[in-house]
Amino acid sequence: MKAAPAILIYGYGNPGREDDGAGIVLAGQIEAAALPGVTIDTNYQLNIEDALVLKDYDLVVFADASKNPVDQFLFRRLKPSPSLSYTTHAMHPEAVLALCLQVYHIVPPTYLLEIAGTSYELHEGLTPAAARNTAAAVQFMLELLHSPTLARFEAAAAAT
Repeated sequence: MKAAPAILIYGYGNPGREDDGAGIVLAGQIEAAALPGVTIDTNYQLNIEDALVLKDYDLVVFADASKNPVDQFLFRRLKPSPSLSYTTHAMHPEAVLALCLQVYHIVPPTYLLEIAGTSYELHEGLTPAAARNTAAAVQFMLELLHSPTLARFEAAAAAT
């Protein structure tokens, strides 16, 4: 019997800014499912240190709130893309992948799950709309993680 792939679900955002915490809420709900082979990590933002973490997984999913016009959520494959910045504070996931590739010469298949948000004010808790969108995204992820294969993740990314 083949072992389950090592999967990292990495939720990030600021739970003190309403819907910006959607990725962290999703990560917590996936963690509560206690799925074999699935590791959960969360943070306020991505940093250069995250490149070290990524190299140890077969598959990675970043989850974050989105201000982009998406319908509930969007799931897409990411590719390494270095970004020029005066700081490495608050990196984009593509830049973390580029750093992982540059330093460790490996990048696991990586996806971004963008959860539609509506408000980002200084207030804890998701808005009702973001809570519904997060619940839909959690259900989507749980279905994918039930029998996780790269082919299923690729098909899901192509369909959303």
